[in-house]
Amino acid sequence: MHPFIEKYDESQDIITVQQACEGSRQAMEKLVGRHQRFIYNVALKLVKDADDAADLTQEVLIKMVTRLSLFNGKSSFRTWLYRMVMNHFISCKRKKVEKEVISFNQLGVYIDEVRDGDDMSVEEQEQYSDYITDVRNNCISGMLLCLDRQQRIVFILGGIFNLKSSVASVLLDITPENFRKQLSRAKADLFQFMDHKCGLINPENPCRCFKKAKGFMNEGKIDAKTQTFKSEYHQSILSVSGAKNKELDDLMESKYLHFFTSQAYADTKVGDQLIEVLLLDPQIKQLFHLN
Repeated sequence: MHPFIEKYDESQDIITVQQACEGSRQAMEKLVGRHQRFIYNVALKLVKDADDAADLTQEVLIKMVTRLSLFNGKSSFRTWLYRMVMNHFISCKRKKVEKEVISFNQLGVYIDEVRDGDDMSVEEQEQYSDYITDVRNNCISGMLLCLDRQQRIVFILGGIFNLKSSVASVLLDITPENFRKQLSRAKADLFQFMDHKCGLINPENPCRCFKKAKGFMNEGKIDAKTQTFKSEYHQSILSVSGAKNKELDDLMESKYLHFFTSQAYADTKVGDQLIEVLLLDPQIKQLFHLN
């Protein structure tokens, strides 16, 4: 689920890559299945939109499959793969939601202006807690979009998924020191904005998730029957990200990072769909002599 935690066994990848290059369809499916969920979740944090995240995931998995024979074993397979993933994520065209949120100033204006005049009773807050959480998560995801692509990737890897600088820097082809500096700047920008706008961080701020949720419900943007904003999940990012990275996190920051790491670690069938389409492609089958 998270290929950079201590429990991850890289030797499994080496064996599976060898089997895939020898024509094993089952081995190819294992490679896709082993990595696609983490790739999708990074993509989802990067572009916010589930469809765009699925497209990005498919694009990099296709690259993995078609370039598999180029893997020479000089680095670990996961390093080889995720350098390819991060390069693609940073250089790909801006997606639709990225074009809607362009700065912290713009997001701040929206937060100030969006409807929040309707209050919720304690009972209503309990009844609609799922919707309130989704409003909060949408706002948190919007904050990430205010960072540029490089900053966003750095924060996603180091702040949300808890990769050590020695690991993440290799994926981004920068020094560990540079990674730590970029992560520090990204955190400072995000946390400063949260200090000025988020009522969960600073009680003096007027913005409250339940007020926004009530406003959205009154406008028909959240339907209690269709559950438009509601998303069910069984895991949070924190549950799969391993032990806390003391190098990049401390008690002062935990209150901020909690809102990012408590979000859903989303499941997806992108890899399954890809296997059905890509691995049945005559050219791919011929390339790998899949059996």
